[in-house]
Formats: sequence, C-alpha cells, structure tokens
Amino acid sequence: MTSREFESLFKGLYRPLCLFALRFVERTDDAEDIVQQAFADAWDKNQRGEAIDCAKAYLYQAVRNRSISWVTRPVYEEATERLPDVEDLSEEEAIARAERDARLWEAIDRLPPERKKIFLLAKRDGLKYQEIADELRLSVKTVENQMGKALKALREMATRIYLFFFG
Repeated sequence: MTSREFESLFKGLYRPLCLFALRFVERTDDAEDIVQQAFADAWDKNQRGEAIDCAKAYLYQAVRNRSISWVTRPVYEEATERLPDVEDLSEEEAIARAERDARLWEAIDRLPPERKKIFLLAKRDGLKYQEIADELRLSVKTVENQMGKALKALREMATRIYLFFFG
C-alpha cells in the first residue's frame, strides 16, 4: 500500500474508528489514542512488507481488540468497578453505527459555523433556545430559525444515507 493510499484510508476511517472505540472506552482522548496506535501498527506492518488483505476489517478488529484491552487493563483498585457499559451489538451493527455516526458528524461539520454552534449548544449541550440566545446575544427567533435550517439539512443528509444503504 502506498503512502497516498494509506492516507486516504486514514482520512476515510479515522472518525468511524474513533466512534467505534468510544463504544468501549469512555474518553474521546483514549479512543483517539487507540485508533492512532492501530493505524501506526498497520503502517509498520505495511512498511515491513506484510500484506493486510482487507485493511478496513483489519483496523476495526485491531481497534476492537485494543479497546477491550484498554478497559480490562490492570487499574488502581478504586477504579476497577468503573468499567463502562458496552452496548450489546454485533460487530457488523457496531461498525455500521460508527460509520453512520461519522457521516452524521460530517454533515454537522458542513453546517455554516454559527448554525453549527447553535445546533451543538442545543443538541450536544442541552441548552434551551432562550439560553442559546442569551449566550450568543441573538433573538430566540433567530435561534429557532437556525435550528430549523440545521435540522432540515441533517434530515436531507440522513435521507441520502438511508437511500445509500437501503435504496
């Protein structure tokens, strides 16, 4: 695999793999570390001339194994009962969900900056429209209008994703 092909693989799978790792570990930083190490190991293997038949499957399996190792690693005694609950999904379902979530975040990233900020304050941070309006010094009507436009754009993207998988 050339460095250009590897870079393309990284750009296409980094976010879905991070979301996949987050199903096992609690912190985004830990998930990113796991994914970065999986890519580094794959690159090293590639540099040694060891073929990876299906890079996507290899990386998902590597991230899964690293994530499980991460949550089961020896930790200080007071933290052993704090292992995260892992949803009972098949590998295929977890991969599909991670890829869907990545597409959703890509759609959110494509929103105009102010609309994205309003959307994230409402949906990620749980602020009410009045709180957002106060924080951003906007009218509540402007917040409502921007949320409506954001939701419409995300619904259109969700429809395209659905048609891609099931159409």
